[in-house]
Amino acid sequence: MNINSTFWFFDRIKEDNLCLLYNGDFSDEITNKLIELSEYNIDNIDSLSKMKKKASFLMAECFQNIVRHGESLDGKVHASTNEGFFLTKNWQDTYYITSGNLIENSKIENLERQLEKVNSLDKDELKALYREVLENEEISDKGGAGLGLIEMARKSGQKLEYVFNDFDEKFALFYNQIILKSNLEECDCQGDCSFKIAEAISYHQKMIQENILVIHKGDFSQDAIFPVLKIIEENLQREKKDAVSKKKIFHILVELLQNISRHCLKEGDKKEGIFLIGKSDNYFVVNTGNLIKNDEINALKKQLDFVNSHNGKELKELYLNKLRERNIPNNTGAGIGLIDIARRLISPINYSIQKIDDQKSFLSFNVIA
Repeated sequence: MNINSTFWFFDRIKEDNLCLLYNGDFSDEITNKLIELSEYNIDNIDSLSKMKKKASFLMAECFQNIVRHGESLDGKVHASTNEGFFLTKNWQDTYYITSGNLIENSKIENLERQLEKVNSLDKDELKALYREVLENEEISDKGGAGLGLIEMARKSGQKLEYVFNDFDEKFALFYNQIILKSNLEECDCQGDCSFKIAEAISYHQKMIQENILVIHKGDFSQDAIFPVLKIIEENLQREKKDAVSKKKIFHILVELLQNISRHCLKEGDKKEGIFLIGKSDNYFVVNTGNLIKNDEINALKKQLDFVNSHNGKELKELYLNKLRERNIPNNTGAGIGLIDIARRLISPINYSIQKIDDQKSFLSFNVIA
């Protein structure tokens, strides 16, 4: 994952109130935190608050679909490809939930038949079909795929979008997108949907290409980033690294996220930024991005170049000096966060500043931990 990926994603999702993408293994802990993060963002958008229960239910249904019905590669082929994909985004009064998982090619025909059946029915017909499936126990051999699809269509009030993409001679990637509108009377999603499933697939493909695990664009206030940290912590537990290495990585992540919260350009009541975490060989790669005022750029560059000009031993001494300076009245301890990050990295902090307009620019950080 290179530093340019940060702005690539930010530029495409900058109008979203929230955009969360996850490409990796799914567990109950991770799915709970993904839902918790999404609920936090819904709670902070008045027009979406009434959709909270539906959105949470549909996200949970997507996760269950990935966990229960996705196929595992068992590490035999395409070991770098994670086996589940999830995206949730909010744009204006619409919520999009997209999931992706591997499916055996031999099972596509039956699943597509179920999807076509569900999409051909209206609200009352879906309700009747749901009862019929329950009574007759006509469910899949993995426990309710048919019921899940019916419930997705019922709760969203929309047709289910889906795509089967070729993966290899045995598997395909099955993508499913749900659209949830705050006002169904004004909805014409089948005619003109602002966010097409093809765009979600392009995001997933880029994540696979660059081995990106998590992307989060949204509010980076303290309460908002806590679920993100828990998701990352859960992934770290799966890594074959010693406790000291995991602790170091987690500390860097926390400091980077807090750096966004402290220093990003505040627009309205939100502290917005973007965060990406990926893997490269035996290391984690972390990218962050946020808007800054143009009149702050020179001071920031000077500070970053100063930090990058010192080696590990020198950075440790700088850090200790900054800690001592914190006890001096009227001293803000400015720069201690960057020094603390730099002294824990295997290479200097890579940064990029891209001008947006006369008032602001986009700052990207790229670090290897």
